[in-house]
Amino acid sequence: MYLKLVADHPSMRREETPPEEAAKRCMVDASIQMAKMLGHSDAAGALMGSLFLADGPLSMDELVEETGYSKSTVSTNMTLLENQGIVRRMRKPGDKRNYYVAMQSVDETFKAENEKIRQIMQIHIAAIDEAERILEGAERNDEAERLRRLFSSMREECVKARRLIDLVSPFTMDELIEILKREVEIREAGER
Repeated sequence: MYLKLVADHPSMRREETPPEEAAKRCMVDASIQMAKMLGHSDAAGALMGSLFLADGPLSMDELVEETGYSKSTVSTNMTLLENQGIVRRMRKPGDKRNYYVAMQSVDETFKAENEKIRQIMQIHIAAIDEAERILEGAERNDEAERLRRLFSSMREECVKARRLIDLVSPFTMDELIEILKREVEIREAGER
């Protein structure tokens, strides 16, 4: 079990702990580093790591006990991780409590992120459409022209991003890797 208290003690050395606990600690520490790189808190990383290591779904109370964070900290960070597609909320039959499980499959997370990006691009394109419609009534001046150019450029980028998502969405990560490896081989053979 990963305890926040253990992680917070700099004097705690991996050699002094059982190998299983040291291995878990290593993974939770890595999860905390990844969370920080994504602009999230240590708590988000510790929760993510705890879920990756769990032998099944964990309830909010179990996550509080496992990490030592307050219920409000756990709740806030679980909502964040769920919105990011890193964890999934679920219910057990006959139990009203929410349980959380880490997305174990990169494909699962990849699909969730792709859908989120597609939705973001749709929102952005709809806003650009509305902004351009509003500008139709504007006088021809430098600011209006600058905005028209900006919106046109933004639309092109959004359409490209949406097209990329549409192209990669039907494939698993393994399939994409194979497709890209073949493409790299073809390009390298053409350079020789």
